[in-house]
Amino acid sequence: MRPRLPEALWRYSRALHRRGWRRAARLLKTLNWALNKCLLPAEAEVGEGVILEHYALGIVMHPQVTLGDRCRIYHHVTLASESPIGSGHRIILEEGVTIGAHSIVIGRGNRTLRIGKGSILGAGSVLTKDIPAGEVWAGNPARKIRDLP
Repeated sequence: MRPRLPEALWRYSRALHRRGWRRAARLLKTLNWALNKCLLPAEAEVGEGVILEHYALGIVMHPQVTLGDRCRIYHHVTLASESPIGSGHRIILEEGVTIGAHSIVIGRGNRTLRIGKGSILGAGSVLTKDIPAGEVWAGNPARKIRDLP
C-alpha cells in the first residue's frame, strides 16, 4: 500500500532532519500542517507500516514519541509529553498499538509512558499511565476494559 500524503510528507521530513537539513524538515512539517492539519515532528522515531487514519487529520504529536511497527492512529489524537525535547523520557507505542479517535495520551512528569505491544486505547480516552501488552483500555481516565485474546 502506498503511503498517503501526510505519511509521505512526514517520512521526507524525518529523512531531512536525520541528514541535518533542519529548516527543510521544518518546512515540510509546516506544509503538512497547512494541507492536512496535523503536527508530525521530524524528531519522532517511527517504525515501518505506521498508519495515520483519516489522512492524519488533527493528529498532534510531541517530538519525544516512538512509534513501533504497524501502529495505527486515528484522527484528532494528541500524544503529549511534559518531558523536554531531547530528554531520555518518551511516549512509546510498541508494535501493533491502535489509538482511537479523539484520544489524548499524556506523558506526565519526567518519565516514560509505554503502551504495550498489540494494545488498544479506545476512542475519546485520556491516558496518563502505562498500558501492558495485549490489553484494551478506554475512558476518562483510561482504565482496563479487557484482555485481548
